[in-house]
Amino acid sequence: MNFKKIIIIMTIAVTALFANVKATVSQSEVARGNEVTLNLTANGENIKFPNINSIGGFNISSTETSQSISIVNGQTSKTVTNSYTFTPLDSITIPSYKIIVGKKAEYTNPIKIKVVKSPINGKNADFTLRMITNKSSAYVGEPVVLKIIFKQKRSAQVKSIEFKSPNFPNFWVQTDGKDKKEIVGDYVIHNLSYILIPQQSGTIKIPAVKVSIAKIVETRDPFAFMLQRLRWKNIYSNELSLKVKPLPNGISEYGDFHISDRVDKTNTKANEPVNLTLSISGSGNIDNIDSFDLKIPGATIYKDKPIRNSFLQKGEYKGKFTQKFAIIANKSYVIPSIKFSFFDKLTNSVKTIQTKSIKINVTGTPSLVSHNIVQSGVNKTITKEKILYKNKNPFEKWVYFIIGLFVGIVIMIFPKIFNFNKEQSEHPLSYNIKHAKDDKELLKILLPLVDKSKEIKDIVTKLEENIYMNKDNKIDKKGLAKNITFLLNPKNDELI
Repeated sequence: MNFKKIIIIMTIAVTALFANVKATVSQSEVARGNEVTLNLTANGENIKFPNINSIGGFNISSTETSQSISIVNGQTSKTVTNSYTFTPLDSITIPSYKIIVGKKAEYTNPIKIKVVKSPINGKNADFTLRMITNKSSAYVGEPVVLKIIFKQKRSAQVKSIEFKSPNFPNFWVQTDGKDKKEIVGDYVIHNLSYILIPQQSGTIKIPAVKVSIAKIVETRDPFAFMLQRLRWKNIYSNELSLKVKPLPNGISEYGDFHISDRVDKTNTKANEPVNLTLSISGSGNIDNIDSFDLKIPGATIYKDKPIRNSFLQKGEYKGKFTQKFAIIANKSYVIPSIKFSFFDKLTNSVKTIQTKSIKINVTGTPSLVSHNIVQSGVNKTITKEKILYKNKNPFEKWVYFIIGLFVGIVIMIFPKIFNFNKEQSEHPLSYNIKHAKDDKELLKILLPLVDKSKEIKDIVTKLEENIYMNKDNKIDKKGLAKNITFLLNPKNDELI
């Protein structure tokens, strides 16, 4: 120890001995989670206390100021006390604080605080808090049931009890959030259950949880009026550790599962959907099963988001995974077997379960009528026109020209007289699109044309989402009918 440090220590010691300031604590040994109050007292005038936000790294939860004035033999003296309440979780030394009295700096004495473990399951304690698990070791992905049990003596007078959901690092956590309460003898017992699913191997510590309890205490303000305030006390549980064993490479699920699938039909028509439902049920972390992909050559497949239902039954985490698919094709196909691998808790080995493949018979061919009309209709009309004019002599050509010119002029001058039904001049495909009664009928018209245009493909996708995924995409049928020939063959649009 150097000379400078010796001088400082002697200065603080002498100051504390003769000074008008002092530091005291409510208790120098405290159970972990309980409050300690530091009182800084000074006598004199123009007293300035230090600004204290934390002590030993632990935040101040409340502060109070009280003062008293006494007159003895005509001499007036003033005493001011500042109180700082905090909750130390570890043993600390409260440092010396500088207090200004008048124009003089004075120092308080340091104080040691010893923090001991909170008594758990005390025989006559008003409150106890503890954690238990249903197993001390598990595999990665294996559900572990954790119970938090809080006991409160019925005669204990409290204003408020607060319990914040704890954090469990390195675990996937599931809880129903329900407080199961029962009365046993002199105690009210609260039970909370959590499902902890370890995400990594090794020894994982489960930290202590905390319950905060508020009681009403009476204090006096600087003017000696009686006040009531809440004084909080923290109760901590025990800590736990769990030994977690790794799963074999490539395996992420642990449990005991069963798989099945079903279709709504095995015989269908071209371009009509077949609905497939995949189900996985059993005990284990159902919530961690990923979505499946289905690939069938030549088929269009739409899949729903999986639905996962899980629950706790007799201390076991169980549930069901469901995923639906809609499959559309214009020829027969086979739905392949779907496989699922996991670490079987019954045999302690990797197990692969799978569905059976399903053959789907598709009858008929895609309706190409509309498509053929567009393509062959144009060529056929053009061909007829060429043959027609080829067989006419020059005189007949002039006669037809004059008649046609005359009819055209009359129609232009008297349009209402020749009120032709516009729909009769429409192309058959445009007419069918405009008069499709619903999305399904429109889809049947457009499916054969899906590869002819990106715009048509986008419209087909929207229609299938409306039909099979309950979406509400808006389809402009009038606009589509008007532009369909251009979408199919923009270069020859003027021929139709």
